[in-house]
Amino acid sequence: MRTGRPPLVRALLIAAVLVVTGCGAPVSPAGAPPVELGPTDQAFADLVIPQNESALAALALTADRPGSSLRPVADRVSSRYRDELAQVRTLLAQAGRPESDQHDGHDMPGMITAAERAAVGYAQGADFDEQLKVLLRAQFEEARTVARAEMASGKSTPLLELSAHIDSTRAEFLTLLK
Repeated sequence: MRTGRPPLVRALLIAAVLVVTGCGAPVSPAGAPPVELGPTDQAFADLVIPQNESALAALALTADRPGSSLRPVADRVSSRYRDELAQVRTLLAQAGRPESDQHDGHDMPGMITAAERAAVGYAQGADFDEQLKVLLRAQFEEARTVARAEMASGKSTPLLELSAHIDSTRAEFLTLLK
């Protein structure tokens, strides 16, 4: 019987019904093999999400700044960050793990806080670009630190690959800020 829905949508709907009704083991999206996460892998995923989300919120400030030299950087970086968020969320789903918000609102390295975004938002002209560069530089450097910790101690192949990708792209992003 054809439902008119693409196979991926049908698979996700079936998986959601099975999980909600408690039938069987967690089902990976689109029949993907389950992902096993160790403690370091879980911690890495739990940090990538808020780090990327806080950076995306800061990068969005350039949209209202037509003269900002950081607009092209923001466009390039934002696209990659959104792709990474989707990848991490997919891997968590494949592992049958919920997305954690344990770092939500934390003022820790790699997180650009609401107060920091507000302060940058009040800046004008070159001051805006310089203040945002400082925040982004710190975020990129901390993301590399977190990625390297995953590469050193993680066990999940997909997350190890993502961590290597994050390490190299953040090095690339740092050069964009010069």
